[in-house]
Amino acid sequence: MMWRRAITVAAGVLATAVFLVPVSAQAQTGAAGEWEMKLTTQTGVTTWQARFEQEADQLGGEIDLGDNEVLAVTGTVEGAMLKFVITVPDLDGDQPINFEGELDGDTITGAEGKFSWYGRGAWTAMRK
Repeated sequence: MMWRRAITVAAGVLATAVFLVPVSAQAQTGAAGEWEMKLTTQTGVTTWQARFEQEADQLGGEIDLGDNEVLAVTGTVEGAMLKFVITVPDLDGDQPINFEGELDGDTITGAEGKFSWYGRGAWTAMRK
């Protein structure tokens, strides 16, 4: 009788583990969370803090440029590809900055682009 109870407990633990693994793996594959972004351009390396929110294929959140300047993110997610824009206020008119990148676990590798007055270059992001 003791061995039946041990088998029942072991089966319960195994069943719980099987159901928990896919949920944890799925949570890590999305873009939602806290990120550190680095733009590498001819003007040097610029580091920003980002918080992405993802609901289905919609991407939102905000990017903190420092100096109390936090900008809204709007974009989309298609598979591992992210596309989003932030709009930087400027005296000569708002400057939209477009980003494209590929999500791979805790890393986003961004495509080359033009980042307004920050210059041309590439960007990366690491999940915090």
